[in-house]
Parts: sequence; C-alpha cells; structure tokens
Amino acid sequence: MNIPVLRFAFLFFLVAGMVFLAGCAGTPQKTGKQDDFDDFVTAKMAEYEVPGAVVGIVENDTVVYLKGFGVREIGKPEKVDPDTRFQIASVSKYFTAGAIGTLVEEGKLDWDTPVVRYLPGFALKDSYAGEHATLRDLLAHRTGFKSYDGELLGRVGYSNSEILMRIQYLEPGASFREKYQYSNIGYFIAGEVAATADNASWEDVTDIRIIQPLNMTRSGARPETLYLDDNHIAGHGGAPGDVHVIPLEMASLPPAGQVVSTGRDMTQWLRMMLNEGSVDGNQILTPETVKEIHAASMAAGASGPLRDPNGATGLGCDSYYFLGERVIEKNGALDGVRSIVVLIPGKKSGLVVIANKQLTAFPEAVRDEFLERYIGKTGIDLQAREKASQAGWNSLIKNPDRPVHAGLATIPSSAITGNYRSDLYGTLEVYKGSDAGNMTIGLGPYHYPGNLTHWTNNTWYLSFPNPDDQVGYITFMENPPGSVTGFTSEEFGPFTRAWAE
Repeated sequence: MNIPVLRFAFLFFLVAGMVFLAGCAGTPQKTGKQDDFDDFVTAKMAEYEVPGAVVGIVENDTVVYLKGFGVREIGKPEKVDPDTRFQIASVSKYFTAGAIGTLVEEGKLDWDTPVVRYLPGFALKDSYAGEHATLRDLLAHRTGFKSYDGELLGRVGYSNSEILMRIQYLEPGASFREKYQYSNIGYFIAGEVAATADNASWEDVTDIRIIQPLNMTRSGARPETLYLDDNHIAGHGGAPGDVHVIPLEMASLPPAGQVVSTGRDMTQWLRMMLNEGSVDGNQILTPETVKEIHAASMAAGASGPLRDPNGATGLGCDSYYFLGERVIEKNGALDGVRSIVVLIPGKKSGLVVIANKQLTAFPEAVRDEFLERYIGKTGIDLQAREKASQAGWNSLIKNPDRPVHAGLATIPSSAITGNYRSDLYGTLEVYKGSDAGNMTIGLGPYHYPGNLTHWTNNTWYLSFPNPDDQVGYITFMENPPGSVTGFTSEEFGPFTRAWAE
C-alpha cells in the first residue's frame, strides 16, 4: 500500500473514532439489550395508566438509552422528554448521603460519631439513642423511630430548629439499632447535621457539593426548581380508571425527598455511582465514600423482585441480590410522582425511571425487565407479581371502612370542639362539623387542616387530604362526664385539653 493510501486510511479511522467517541458522550448508544424496550415501556404505561415517564440506562459509563414517554400533564399535548423536570421524591435520600459523604471526606463529619457532637442539645425520647445515634444510624433507618413517624412536623409550620427540639417527644417504635424502620425524620436530622457542619442550608450543601459538580444543569434541591421553565410535569393521582391532575406535593422534610431532576441529569448520578465517584475525569466522591454509601449497614429483610431474604439498607439506598448479582436501589414516592434508580455494579449498568403518577408499580415493572435483560431470566413471571402488588399500592390511598357495628359516642361532638395541646405537635384545634359524624381540625402554627370522622364509641379517625400524611385514631376522654380532658392516640400521642381558649 502506498503512502497516500496509508495516510487516507489513517485519517479515515481517526475521524471515525472521533465521531464514535462524540456519539458516546452526546447521544445514547444502543447495545442490543434495549431492543423493543420502547414497546415494553409504552405497554406498561398503558397498563398502569401512567400519563408520562422518562427512562434512562447507563452501561459502561455510557448512556445507552434515554427517552421520554407520554405527556407532562394529562389532557395537554406537551410531551415528556429527557430534559423534563420531575420531583424524584425519596431518591433525594441518595443525594443527601452523597452530600454528607463529601463532608466526611473533608473531615467535617464522620459516619460513626454521635450526632450530638455536631448538634449540641440534640435529644431523643430514648436517651441512650439520643446520646449515641450517628449519621450511619440515621441514614440506614436503624435509630428506632417508628416508620414514617413525625413527618407532620414538617407541614404544620415549625422552623427547622423547632422541629429538632420537638423530635425528642417522638415515641420510639423499636430499641436503638434493633431493626430497620423507614424514617424520613432521620434524614431531616442528618440534613441539619450537614447544614451545621458546612454553615449552609441542606439545599445549598446538596446543590454546591453534588448537583453542580455533576453538571446536572436542570436539577436542584429546592422545590421551585421544578418551575424554572415550562418543561416540567404535573402530578397525577387516583385509583385505576380515575387518573386526574393533582397539585404537586412539597416534601415535608426536605433532605428526605425534595430534589428535582430530569432523566438526562439522573444519568450523571448513575455514571458517578457506577464509576467509583468519578464522571468525565471529575472525582465528585472518593471510591471509599461510594463503598461506604453502598455497604450494607442494616438488615432489612426480604427485598427486590425475588424477595432476597438478606436485603439490606445502605446510606440513602438499599441492596439485594438478583440471581447472584448485587443490586443497589432507591425508590421514591410523593403524591403525584414515583421514581426509582437501580445500579448493577458488577455489570457497570444502571437504570432510572421517573413517572408522573402517584403510588404506581410502573417503575418496579420497568426495573424487573431491566434486571432480566442485564442479569438473566428468572423463569418467574415478575410482571404478574408487580401487577398483583399494585393492589397494595392502591390500598395506601384509600381510607379504611368504618366498622359496620360502630358504637355510639357518649361524648357529643359539641363537647370535643376546642383546643388541645401536646409537647410533640403543639396546638390542635377541633372545629365544629356540619354533622355529628364529621369534623375538621387545624394542627400547629399553620392550622394544617385535617378531617375527623366518627369511628366507634368515643374514637375518631383523623386523616389529612394529602395521602402521604400520617393517619390514625384518637380517643377522647371525659372526667367528669361531659367534661373532655383530652385524647389519646397510638399514632399521634396524647393531647390535653387547653382550657384557656
């Protein structure tokens, strides 16, 4: 071959290589595992009545699949695309752990130092837990808080410092480090530790230390990020056959669920966590920090689509095994959205799914298909399992049925109107209802509204319009007859009557 031909061949392959590399960096590169994946996602969206979703897949540090599906808001034509903004709900916890990790790397914090060292005056109802709880305990849900307890504190009008003070009145649901119990209030505390250590808000810590270095240009830790332009979703709720637009929910405890992001931006997070903390030559987290975040810190029981009995919680994420392959996962839900991120470290592959529909198993259905394509077929109809699990999701948005043979109240509704107080929540005011069986309440400084429905005898059912809020039963006490002294509640604790109204 003569010299001109050699030169031409060299230039040809050089240019071809540059085009290939540019394609890897800028556009998804299909690898075969995504064949017919569009059809699968579209079919599942129809099956689960999901108006809009975004799905992204990373493989070997390359975005191999990234696509928006459906519409941002039902009844409107605007489509979801890779840059459409969504709330990512509890996937935010993964970001909170990452932001704290950067502070640990700088020596400002330590995973295993009691948080009371960073927050003087911090206390819990269980004094031993208050003195010894660490960031690892808080982030791995092993501090003893009842599952989902205390979230109303973030809705009723208290400042962060007031919430921290009131946390000491939360009754524990288990002994310290006894078992896994999912706790958003634990993430609130961890966020306050990070904010104090960095002399900044949790939002700034997360934006400056994680989101901006990752070049997640359409993401942010503040809720208003969702509305910076028109390319954002609306939330959707409702039981099967009744999908409707609902107001998007503000996360009650920001470090547990407030981050806003897009499909494209989330692939940056996947790339970093699959590549030992590095993206495009920029080391955001050290390999040791990524290892700590993903390490099993607490046994969680059956987890994942195959119900691995040895599932565990890490720091802001969970882990389980699927056909012998370790999987890292974090899902999220707010009223109007669902989200999930999935990593297969051994395969250098990851998935993100975000949908604008509340309490739907759609993200898990896509996850199962992803795992079978990237790890192997199970021989089990995982899709049938997810469809069956949807009934459990649906039950979370339905109030229980009143007992058929409910006992009559001995205390008239007119006698229970007025103000009540607790150390935990402050003031609760019961307002007179339109009929004897229904009343309303206002809780805390904002008079956060709730509904009281007579249940049986002197017990009433307390619920809130937001399905993510805690519900429970309150039983009014009278002494002497006709004089209401307060109420007891397993879910909300005791309240005493405030006579000076």
